Amino acid sequence: MSTISSLRDLGYQQAGTGDSLDAQGEYALAHIAGFPEDIPSEAKEMLYDGYRLRHGERHPAKVYAVVNDHYILATEEQIKNKKVEKIEIGVAYAFAYSSQEFGKLKNTNPALHGIVKVIRDDVADYCSNRLGDLKRACKKILAKRNGTTTTRTTLDFAESMTKLFDAQAKSVKVKEAKRDTTANSAKFNLAVKSFWLTYNK
Repeated sequence: MSTISSLRDLGYQQAGTGDSLDAQGEYALAHIAGFPEDIPSEAKEMLYDGYRLRHGERHPAKVYAVVNDHYILATEEQIKNKKVEKIEIGVAYAFAYSSQEFGKLKNTNPALHGIVKVIRDDVADYCSNRLGDLKRACKKILAKRNGTTTTRTTLDFAESMTKLFDAQAKSVKVKEAKRDTTANSAKFNLAVKSFWLTYNK
């Protein structure tokens, strides 16, 4: 990871990142049919392979010592000791398991499963975020090509409250269905009605 020496350097590096993402977006649009609204499973898997590779470079594998069926980060002494059982666990190792094999690991080796799960979950979030970045870049490119710009609509207070109440009305019903004892749609509706009666006086 490159170091940043000043705000000027930060600006330069950020601009370079933006330029790179624009170029990557152009490539994606040219080589992935239907992107960014749709993405074939094969294309997504190839992208994720690349994301996992990058994540693995940023987070190198770690060596664990296996002691009484427990996995602990190996010390230098343990690494040099050939009698100590060791295993190197990183992105490549974590994703060498198929989904079915990983599921079975929870029962056959819970300690190892716990370590692998952390890596797989972290990588899954990383891949999802990077794909999101690429999709947003492509949408900006398409908007620019079509001569459209995104504008932010400023709501007045009453409109903001209406939008808020509408969202919460849906939320309270969902929470009621999940048996949240603090959620009561009938009381919520009465509270909203009372609010508007008072506010519009």
